Amino acid sequence: MRQGWFAAGGEVLAWWAVLVVVNLMFISSISTLEIVVAAAGSMIAAFAARAVHSASEAGPGGARRWGAALLAWPGAVLADLGRLCVVTVRALHGRSPEGALKTVTLQPGTGAAWACGVLSSTPSTYVVDVPEGRTEGGQTVVVHVMDRELSRLDRVLTVGPRR
Repeated sequence: MRQGWFAAGGEVLAWWAVLVVVNLMFISSISTLEIVVAAAGSMIAAFAARAVHSASEAGPGGARRWGAALLAWPGAVLADLGRLCVVTVRALHGRSPEGALKTVTLQPGTGAAWACGVLSSTPSTYVVDVPEGRTEGGQTVVVHVMDRELSRLDRVLTVGPRR
């Protein structure tokens, strides 16, 4: 039981440290007040992150393909940003965006928790649902895609056609 408290405290502390650093990175001048606000706000968010982690009982899952995903991510974000600009211009000219919900299967051995976070961090794709159970090929997830084109990141993390 004591080890569980230490693990939970360590997780909250790790979240807090990361969130303080991220918060301070985005302010122009760091004052004492800014540090206090960042520390307090990050502590609230760190406890919330721990609560979400506990409620979801999620683990990172398999680490297969994380290196390839890490390499593909920056290019995917830039390409998706360009596609988002095109979709926005088309929408301003009266053309309806072509977004859709698709069911995709993650590569076998790829952890759904981290893969869904990476997929959702790009402008063109975000994960809507992770149904319980796995198929023989891997975990299926429901994603919303901006258009019909697969980004390089999508191709790295998923297998087979989108339905």
